[in-house]
Amino acid sequence: LQTFKSRIRRCFQLLIRILNIVLLTCLVSCKPDKGKDVPEIDLHHSIVLDENQLLLGKVKDISWENDSVLVVVDSNQDGFLHFVHLSDKKVSEYGKIGQGPGEFLLVGTVYPDMNNRPILFDVSKKECFMMQRGDEGILFQSLFSLADSLICFEMLPVQHNRYIVTGLHKHNRFTILDGNGKKVGDFGEYPYRDEEEKTVDGFVLGDVYQGKLAASPRRNHFVQAIYKAKILTFYEQSGERWNFIKEIQESFPKYKYNSPAIETDTPVGYLDVCATEKYVYALYSGKNYRDDKDAAFSGYTIEVYGWDGTLQKRYLSDVPLKVIEVSKDDGSLYAIAYHPDPVLVRFSLSV
Repeated sequence: LQTFKSRIRRCFQLLIRILNIVLLTCLVSCKPDKGKDVPEIDLHHSIVLDENQLLLGKVKDISWENDSVLVVVDSNQDGFLHFVHLSDKKVSEYGKIGQGPGEFLLVGTVYPDMNNRPILFDVSKKECFMMQRGDEGILFQSLFSLADSLICFEMLPVQHNRYIVTGLHKHNRFTILDGNGKKVGDFGEYPYRDEEEKTVDGFVLGDVYQGKLAASPRRNHFVQAIYKAKILTFYEQSGERWNFIKEIQESFPKYKYNSPAIETDTPVGYLDVCATEKYVYALYSGKNYRDDKDAAFSGYTIEVYGWDGTLQKRYLSDVPLKVIEVSKDDGSLYAIAYHPDPVLVRFSLSV
């Protein structure tokens, strides 16, 4: 009987050891995946237009007008909107700098609305424009001007004639505007490193956590890619509400919490972001101004995520990139690259 009890005790101890090993294995496998095991794919560029065919300065954005025409937003001088016709590689230029009707002071991005009409937001004039083609060429129709109390950086058209706006917002990270530019709601929490940063004034956080926006073609998902940190935030629409999906936080900016001034050894985060119905493409730098100077403002790595916030793969460019845009079928990636002067390039993403 004693021998039997001893055997039972040894079997029980062995079972406990096995369960501990299984539990440890499970815990290790359930650690947050930072994408170390995702495929990394080298990309090799082809030049679409070189520096003699497309004269560029300080490029801010690249977007689609339609499936065959890209819009490149350049530095603030007359003709700062370059329309590139990919079928014949012809370039037309529009956009006049000034304070008159249909003129601009500071445009950073161009986003197509639900009807693929380019929407431009002039940060300095606080005015939103819609681009239309007419008998006399391209016209810019003023849609609305913002109230003085709203300080906005980017304006993303979404469903139901609404706009998601980022800027210096006291309480919430995103503001929702209607088709007349009136505030109809807000949502979202700013990222924070610790409980102390969580209490920082919203105007400071709004400056520190600026970032580019991108929406799915149906405008029912959007993502923000933070410029001064490695942070990506995903949202989806449900009725009139925008629901948080996931936020990926891999680095935070270094700054004193009473001022938005960023320390120069802080790595630059995401330079640009674009999206299709299937994927989000985020151009990452990871360099800092103290050590890399202007090279910090270009990147070689494009991270590809599903709309659930899961990293799918990484593309590694053979040239430094400033801004990116992807075709709707996920087959081609277009970018402004430094070669060493800025040129328009294309990468094939087909397997």
